[in-house]
Amino acid sequence: MKACVLHGPKDLRLEDIPLPEPTAGHVRLRMGGVGICGSDLHYYHHGRVGNAVVCEPMILGHELSGVVDKVGPGVTGLDPGQKVIVNPTDECGTCAYCRAGRQNLCPSLRYFGSAARTPHVQGIMVEYPLVQARQIVPVSDDMPLDQAACVEPLAIALHAVSRAGNLLGKRVFISGAGPVGCLIAAVARLNGASEVVISDMESFPLGVAAKLGADRTVKADKPEDMADLENACQVSFEASGAIGGMQTCLRNVAPGGTVVHVGFLSSEEVAYPINTMVIRKEATVCGSLRAYQEFPLAARLVETGRLDLTPLITATYPLDKAEEAILVASDKTRSMKVVLTGK
Repeated sequence: MKACVLHGPKDLRLEDIPLPEPTAGHVRLRMGGVGICGSDLHYYHHGRVGNAVVCEPMILGHELSGVVDKVGPGVTGLDPGQKVIVNPTDECGTCAYCRAGRQNLCPSLRYFGSAARTPHVQGIMVEYPLVQARQIVPVSDDMPLDQAACVEPLAIALHAVSRAGNLLGKRVFISGAGPVGCLIAAVARLNGASEVVISDMESFPLGVAAKLGADRTVKADKPEDMADLENACQVSFEASGAIGGMQTCLRNVAPGGTVVHVGFLSSEEVAYPINTMVIRKEATVCGSLRAYQEFPLAARLVETGRLDLTPLITATYPLDKAEEAILVASDKTRSMKVVLTGK
């Protein structure tokens, strides 16, 4: 079967690898859709995501939908031909975090398509991915597989919003209109925010954010257009992964408000205005990492039509054009979520 294997920066190869046979507790899928994530772009262009450096060949991809192809011994409730999505995390299940229902914080957690460990955790950008049955969430036959591939970033948005607490009647600001930022806007709208404002450097993603539920879009390079937001947003989400976006979130959060960090910054250590922006405002600052419990809800929101992810998907490509798809996805002036599709 074909697999997209990264050997180093800008060295992506379509290779033939053996077709896997599902062992006990595992399921072989026929790839339906694989969303190209920002981490895939970082790995392709730079050979790393933060401290995770590609030092051996690694298959990319972790946002997956598919169709059950073959089940291994002991697997029940899953049948060939059934549409599914996949939670890309593999936790230990026994640590204190897992037992408390916070599997996303498991110190032994493994993640598809990640160079954070060596040997690297191989991804699922392949024709026939092999996954554990417990990572699978079944979805309806009517659910489009390209939208199903976007359930993973939607789950991340749901988790981020849950970290902020009750949004009912609150003014929400989001820095960064990438896929997760746009989906946070959509979820904030579902959660009763009185106004959802989002900023970005580019006009194209702001247009997508508006279609997904943002009430107001602002160009990040025009601070004068955000003057009325200063100290006026009860909740701020930092989804840009940029220092400027972080500073804007802190500036806009109201006294007593909450800032949720979702985007990873490129630098481990940054200047953080604790005195003026946190202590004097008595702001609550927290992080949001991945998702876990939110996957079934994310799937239901899409398959029932409560959230239409059509505006999020700006292009689809077959697996054998993965590099072209990655280059298109890298152009934020015309792309949002690019999805690789199976046969």
